[in-house]
Amino acid sequence: MRASSRFKSVFLEQMLMGFQLSGFPCRTMSLPARMHAIKLSADVAMAVARGSRRWTHGLIAHLSKKEDKSFLKCILGKQYERLTMPCYSSWKIQRCKTILRRSFRERFGKQKPAQACTLARSLVKTRAQVLKRLVPGGKAMDGYSLLDETMDYVVCLQAQVDLMRHLLGAFEASKLRAQTKGTSSQGRKSIKDETDGNKKDLIELCMHLSDNA
Repeated sequence: MRASSRFKSVFLEQMLMGFQLSGFPCRTMSLPARMHAIKLSADVAMAVARGSRRWTHGLIAHLSKKEDKSFLKCILGKQYERLTMPCYSSWKIQRCKTILRRSFRERFGKQKPAQACTLARSLVKTRAQVLKRLVPGGKAMDGYSLLDETMDYVVCLQAQVDLMRHLLGAFEASKLRAQTKGTSSQGRKSIKDETDGNKKDLIELCMHLSDNA
């Protein structure tokens, strides 16, 4: 499973907007403040890009308890109310009884049926509790929707990491190109245009890099 091109485009646009609204370009911002701005912008961008899922609603609800609501409303705009509302949609996973029986025999066949069933239930319960702690909003999910939301969340997290890596690479490449143009007035204008200005070109560059990765 891979994130769609639309997810990548929306994520990059939303994250860059989050940088601007958080004051990230300001050189006087401390390192912890910059790290916080990056994480907040990345999480919000991921939720907006994915759309209405139970984990996206859980993530925004969690952030609204920790962060300044006015700042989140500024980043999310009209989507704030939608993403903070509870989402009850779920997708039930179709289970194949033959596969379940085969897996059960391979793992617990040498044990007594009662012991094997008890051990299996204990393992499932323990792992489900771990997933509920890791997935935003997972505590309110049942077993079926928890697995579905976990898979979707992992795919989006992987896409988030890849896009942030490409975004960093694009910024570094832009900075290096700008430095080679010297310190003349025209060169200084090029630095500003390439690092702070042309957001559309930067997004297109990141999209190109991520599609070819």
